[in-house]
Amino acid sequence: MGKLFSSSNLYLRRKAPTILTCVGAVGVIATSVMAVKATPKAMMLLEQAKEEKGENLTKTEIVKVAAPVYIPSVMIGVGTISCIFGANILNKRQQASIVSAYALMDQSYKEYRKKVNEIYGSEVDEKVKEEIAKEKYPGDMDEDDGKELFFDNFSGRYFRSTVYKVQQAEYQLNRDLAMRDYAYLNEFYEYLDIPTIEGGWELGWSTGACLDMYWQNWIDFSHSKVILDDGLECRTITIFQEPILGFEDYS
Repeated sequence: MGKLFSSSNLYLRRKAPTILTCVGAVGVIATSVMAVKATPKAMMLLEQAKEEKGENLTKTEIVKVAAPVYIPSVMIGVGTISCIFGANILNKRQQASIVSAYALMDQSYKEYRKKVNEIYGSEVDEKVKEEIAKEKYPGDMDEDDGKELFFDNFSGRYFRSTVYKVQQAEYQLNRDLAMRDYAYLNEFYEYLDIPTIEGGWELGWSTGACLDMYWQNWIDFSHSKVILDDGLECRTITIFQEPILGFEDYS
């Protein structure tokens, strides 16, 4: 029984924003329906009050007569607004938790890589990247189109392009960062003319984040040549200042 209660509690915590949003949507409809149903009754009461008084009602009298009829609609409306605001608050809290968790994992990963470099040298780090590139190679990408084969270490994808095109994309991304103080990961992929990735509009850089984490306000890239198992040459792209969640929060 206790396990069932714990599972239900966990489910409600995870789904609370969705539940509140659905309740809010139903509340909007219910508020409209209740208001429409209350209007004929309010009109009838106003007409009766006018006949009893023998003259037009004042604004205060109209409110006193009609307001009680709309109380249920108002109560549902208040509840609906509370659900909508509550869902928004919970969403923000969940997003903040996700950002914090990602930042913690990202920090641990970077500390691990730094320690590996200190103990075994940068050659080991490069060797690991090379093996990852070989492992993800799908094969059959040697085309006679005048372009070279590239591998993006961050997204783990191969694509064909030219060195000039890649350098222009890197320049444009840094230009965006310099001109407006932020840049999105998916913008880099758009400049490369390759598909964007899920979450790529949440990951990015800001000058504040770069300065805080790397003591510089630009993004460094490196290109390394890798010879694949079929003899094909590939250039791997490494982003030294990897994009992060919550980069907008840095000032």
